[in-house]
Amino acid sequence: MKLRLLAMSSGLAIAVAAFAYTPAFAADAAAAASDTTVAAGTQATPTRKSVRAANRAFSKTVQKAIFKTAGLQDTTIAVFGNAKTGHVTLAGQISSEDQDALAVDAARKVQGVSSVSSKLTLREQGGG
Repeated sequence: MKLRLLAMSSGLAIAVAAFAYTPAFAADAAAAASDTTVAAGTQATPTRKSVRAANRAFSKTVQKAIFKTAGLQDTTIAVFGNAKTGHVTLAGQISSEDQDALAVDAARKVQGVSSVSSKLTLREQGGG
């Protein structure tokens, strides 16, 4: 009987102690959960692969806008864009200087473009 009383009282003491520390554990768990939420809410460092994909998509958007512009369909213009900074470089050959201005204006009108650098060269007329 004494053994039974001892087991029950020690079990009761353990239960009371566990309930007494439960709020502390709950507070620790809540703090850990908020730390995880904060870490999940911040952006991870972009990988090279994701940066290249973003730059390709940005360049393709600008290139589509250029080729939809009247007077630039027959040109060979390559677009190199930086999606993070919005800088675009145009390279290739054009047949008139008016096409240079058209291409630069078309590129500037694309959303996200902050600056345009033209490296377009004038194609020589004739042959030989």
